[in-house]
Amino acid sequence: MLLLFAQPLAGQILSVIRKKRLWPDGGGQIEITEQAIVYRAEKESESRTWNYPDIQFFDRLSSREFTILTYEDQRRKLGRDRRFHFTITEGELTDELLETLQQWLRKPVTNRVVGEVSGVEYELPVKHLHSLGGCEGRLIFTTEAVYYATENTEDSREWRLAQEIESVWSSDPYRLELHVYENNRREFSRTRVFRFALKEPLDGAYYRKLKLRLYSLESAHLPM
Repeated sequence: MLLLFAQPLAGQILSVIRKKRLWPDGGGQIEITEQAIVYRAEKESESRTWNYPDIQFFDRLSSREFTILTYEDQRRKLGRDRRFHFTITEGELTDELLETLQQWLRKPVTNRVVGEVSGVEYELPVKHLHSLGGCEGRLIFTTEAVYYATENTEDSREWRLAQEIESVWSSDPYRLELHVYENNRREFSRTRVFRFALKEPLDGAYYRKLKLRLYSLESAHLPM
C-alpha cells in the first residue's frame, strides 16, 4: 500500500516486484526517505539500502516501473555496475514523488513519463532517429526543460536544462541534436546524443536563445 506521511513526501512505501533476468522475480517493498532508498526483500539476503550518493542513476520507465543503477560490481559480468529493475504492484511513482526524489538525489534522472506540459515556449514536430529507423513525436520547450512526447513511450523524455542537458547542436535548420546525461552501458560520464529530424525549420532566434540559456546555466555551476 502507498502510505502518505509528513511533508515533503518522506517515508513513501511502495510494494514492488524485482525483475531478474534468468532468475525468479522477487517481491518486497521500497521505502523512499530523505536519506536513502531502502529495498526490503522477501528474501532478507537480497535487501539493500542505497544512500543517495551510492545511487549512480535513476530511470523512471513509467509511473509503475523504474530502475536503479548502483556502483555495486557484478562479478559474473566482469565488474559491470549492478542494475535493479522494479515493477510497482501497490502504489505509484507520481510526478510529485519523482520531483522530491530528484531534489534528494541531486543527479541527472531519466524520466520517460511526459504528460501535459505547461509554460510551452516553442514546439516542433520531429522524428527521433534511431540506429535503425526511428519514431515520430514533438519536441516541446519550456524555460526549464525540453520534452520529447511520442506514442513510443520508451522514447518519451523530460530533460531538465540545469540537470540533464549538456548541450544542443544544429548543423542545419532541419536537424537538432540534444547531448544529455543519461546512463548507458558503456560509460555514465559520456553523454548520450538524441538526434532529431525536424519536420519544420528550426527557428534560429529560439535556437540561439536556448544556447545562451544553457551557457548561462553552465557558467552558474562553474567553481569560483
